[in-house]
Amino acid sequence: MSAQPRVVLPQSHQKTLKRLVAKAFRQKDRLAPFLSAEVRRALFCDDTLLPDDVVVPGSRVSYRLDWQSATPIRALVYPEEFHDEGIQISLLSPVGVALLGLRPGDAMPVFIPESGIHTLRVTGVERPSVLERREAVLAGAPC
Repeated sequence: MSAQPRVVLPQSHQKTLKRLVAKAFRQKDRLAPFLSAEVRRALFCDDTLLPDDVVVPGSRVSYRLDWQSATPIRALVYPEEFHDEGIQISLLSPVGVALLGLRPGDAMPVFIPESGIHTLRVTGVERPSVLERREAVLAGAPC
């Protein structure tokens, strides 16, 4: 695999992601350098200009490792929201960091402690609609 794919993220997540990087370093999380590198190389753009198929926290995403079958769709969530690995991927996991800011077809190397280096390829992305986000905010979810 040659160059890493471009990472594009919404401006509205920039401060939260930077706080997560700082917290990961304070807690000596082994993924802190990887997350920091991805956030540093990201292009942050106005939320209204972000393509709908970019993986961001809150997106539902499927991917495959190497040549395996695609995974079921799961939501990428911030660590404090993570509670069920069957339906969620923590942003502070090797796969979560690798997925951040990618689009379908993008491939990224990822080190998984139990099995080594793999190529992760995004196979599908679903982002909540504006109506779903508004309803979530009205129900008390963070903006």
